[in-house]
Amino acid sequence: MQGTTFRKYALVAWIMQALIVVSGAAVRLTEAGLGCEDWPTCNDEQVLPEWQLHGLIEFGNRLISGVVALSAVAVLVAAYRRRPRRPDLIGYAWAVVGGTVAQVVLGGITVLADLHPIVVSVHFLVSMGLLWAAQVLWYRAGPGRDRDQNPDPDRVSERAAGLESQAGRATAAEPTGPRWEQLLVRIQLSLATLVLLSGTVVTGSGPNSGDARAERLGFDLETVARVHSFFVWCLVASVVALAVRLGRNRSSGPPAASEDTRFTIVAWLLVAVVAQGAVGYTQFAIGVPPLLVELHIAGAIIVWSLAILLHLHQSDTDPAIPHRTGESASDAADGHQPGRAEDPVAGNGTELDRRNEPAGR
Repeated sequence: MQGTTFRKYALVAWIMQALIVVSGAAVRLTEAGLGCEDWPTCNDEQVLPEWQLHGLIEFGNRLISGVVALSAVAVLVAAYRRRPRRPDLIGYAWAVVGGTVAQVVLGGITVLADLHPIVVSVHFLVSMGLLWAAQVLWYRAGPGRDRDQNPDPDRVSERAAGLESQAGRATAAEPTGPRWEQLLVRIQLSLATLVLLSGTVVTGSGPNSGDARAERLGFDLETVARVHSFFVWCLVASVVALAVRLGRNRSSGPPAASEDTRFTIVAWLLVAVVAQGAVGYTQFAIGVPPLLVELHIAGAIIVWSLAILLHLHQSDTDPAIPHRTGESASDAADGHQPGRAEDPVAGNGTELDRRNEPAGR
């Protein structure tokens, strides 16, 4: 199987993981969480639900879960059939399959626990973890990222030159420039995680429980909403700071392709976070209507995915840190193969001689 075909499997797996989050939220927001009161059957003696709305919604979500499981198995099979075979892709594919199986079990526990908010929150957060795994799988399967391919000397030297130029511009402005960018990206991913965690507390304390019989966490809704909004504002501030930082780099000279891509991701992340904040404040002000809550959950998927994409891209291109494949800019310039043991001092002088030769030899 070609790499481009495998990447389509990974994208489908990501889409299905996102879809189950949205459909699961629809179950809760329509008060259909206990439309099927048993698991894996719908009721004590019925596999299928009766012809009533709540039962059909809940059972429909279970059917979607089956399609999600099939997409996870398909991407695992594709990872083994892909050529060249990549252990890292197989590992992440197994993570998607294992997480999906765990979600099926958690779904059953959620029903049997009568939609207890803690179980519901764990169910949601595992889905966010699966989105991360599927997205990393898709990203690492991108063109030119096969670890065991021999790099084209012209392409790698051009990439190394772009990375060194980027590092030079950042260092001229501030010696620790790349480190600051790396730190800001890590802060953003951490804040995005805190936004998700605090959001589940708000949801568990709010009125949309999935069923009138479901327990609530008992926290004051306004207090936990303020904590949640604090993390959102911190996330906005970190995104703005990185946007300003990248803007300064762009103004100092023509940006490298990696900088252009990063700036685009940051811009979209800023738009998504601001839109999320607007939806969040609006839904809280008008009594948390289900339709806006559904939109807010869809927005959370977008923000989370953009934060992950930014982190992946930064890790893959930042010359101040090791690359995902273990390749540095200087390694790229001389066609170094990641993971090969070398004597960094002298040996027979082969590596030093190679570094002094033209990159395109």
